[in-house]
Amino acid sequence: MADKCPVHGHEMLLDDDYYASPYAPYALYASLHREGPVHRTCLDDNSPVWLVTGYDEVHAGLRDRRLARPREFANDDFTTKRFPEGEATGTIVTTDPPEHTRLKRMVNFTFLPRNVETFRPRVHELVNTRLDEIEAAGGGDLVEDYAAALPITIICDVLGIPDNYRKELKHWADLAFGGDDATNAVTREQLSKFVNEVRMQKAQEPGTDLMSYWIHAKNADGEPELSVFEVMSLALLTLLGGYDTTAGMISRGALALLDNPETLARLREDPDLFDVAVEEMLRMYGSVHHGFRRFATEAMEIGGTRIGKGDTVYLHLTAAGNDPKRFADPHVLDIDRADKAHLAFGGGAHFCSGSELARIETTVALRTLFTRFPDIKLAAPRDSLKLRHSPLMPALMHLPVTV
Repeated sequence: MADKCPVHGHEMLLDDDYYASPYAPYALYASLHREGPVHRTCLDDNSPVWLVTGYDEVHAGLRDRRLARPREFANDDFTTKRFPEGEATGTIVTTDPPEHTRLKRMVNFTFLPRNVETFRPRVHELVNTRLDEIEAAGGGDLVEDYAAALPITIICDVLGIPDNYRKELKHWADLAFGGDDATNAVTREQLSKFVNEVRMQKAQEPGTDLMSYWIHAKNADGEPELSVFEVMSLALLTLLGGYDTTAGMISRGALALLDNPETLARLREDPDLFDVAVEEMLRMYGSVHHGFRRFATEAMEIGGTRIGKGDTVYLHLTAAGNDPKRFADPHVLDIDRADKAHLAFGGGAHFCSGSELARIETTVALRTLFTRFPDIKLAAPRDSLKLRHSPLMPALMHLPVTV
């Protein structure tokens, strides 16, 4: 049984047991689905929230304009200052259209499918380089040595972040979605410091990268399209979104295939099936679990539950992907599943701009890993594998293997 919030008395569903292993969340999802699509709970900072887990309710909520991102719609229950959830209004993840539309337009063109395809050779190069090192060592940690290394390099390429910043940026990005309040505050400070140094350099010597474009873009009146704050927040959130989510999906996908040897054998026989396998893994495991905060702009109902004006609502994307009302045997990895309409990349105005790049990176990383190493094996007991304490992105901490 979950602990009770000492302030509000609600069960704290996302407790230590939730993070105990990569398998633990699915027992909770099954229990919640039996109870209904909407649940009252408190997060670890004692904030009372509504957790929406039903597929239909999450799908509708992603498109419901009564569920708004800007903090001015929150009531007094929402007190967190943790980055990035606690950010004030003004960033791409804390605004709604029309403000959000302007910011997203500055991102979207880079991640159009025809533009994303230009990154594929670089992805293959990085994957092979990392696997060469893992092979030479006889194995390694698929989180630290592989899943994390690929997307941090790609997103830094996109943003134009110089090599000398990347190691430290990765260190602080790893802490951005976990840790206590003090660590979170230091993390935000350090990330902002690095990004601002790069911004100032590119203001003087622009390149052909996305960050240079943001800094120098002009509107119809010849004025800067983005403020310094907007450039900084776009860079930080693009960095974190492009790195952490994809790293989590690669490592969780690798564990899923190690846990499903019959499926893995089929994929090795027909590597073209990795594309559909990744869609099934996105449905089942996702990366962003409960999604970013939303606030009810008026009293409303979700799944028959009354939500008060100003209440905080979290749309749980991964729980929705495991809803038995939508997906038969949702906890079974089935690459032949006909219904692949997952919500792993969100929906509506806030649909993930980098979804196609994430698909390329994840598919290439998993296909190359498992076709290159037919004898790859987990090098630690499964009960030793842990999740990061982050309800937003509870990624695997480590995944040691031998090859």
